[in-house]
Amino acid sequence: MSLSPLAAIRLDHGDIDAFLEGIARTLADRGLTIRGAVQTRGAEGGECHCADMDLTTFGSRRTFRISQPLGNGSRGCRLHPGVLADCSAFIEAELEQGADLLILNRFGRGESEGRGFRDLMVKAIALDVPVLTAVRPTYAESWSEFGAGCACDLPMNEDAVLHWLACVRQDRDAA
Repeated sequence: MSLSPLAAIRLDHGDIDAFLEGIARTLADRGLTIRGAVQTRGAEGGECHCADMDLTTFGSRRTFRISQPLGNGSRGCRLHPGVLADCSAFIEAELEQGADLLILNRFGRGESEGRGFRDLMVKAIALDVPVLTAVRPTYAESWSEFGAGCACDLPMNEDAVLHWLACVRQDRDAA
């Protein structure tokens, strides 16, 4: 059974970061090398009404503060694109050292606009490393365009994700 090495969990609800962290832990316990990052939140307060947003990488556990304080009256996106680029470069360097799977917390606004982790996903596929991410309905059309009919969608179910990865790895090893 041949499946695409590019997959997204279609997300309407639930804690996708905890779910992806659990998948990474399960696979690492099985001896696989997992690269990528999940989002974590800091405490609310300070200059803004929102909690800080961090990305924490798998394996190395390096944390990148991807939010920036815009002040209490801010309503716009607080994502710090420069730090996100730094995080992407860090993960790419890890990826080049070898990986069995790249997990990225979201295919979101940045990726939809051609930025964010988009190039990192392309790099992973070029290195023959499967990619798992999540996508909200808001960005489903952009995800479909990015995947060009080759990406697959998965439910937020551990057995389904593990089955997908096993099939992708089996296809890769048979080639």
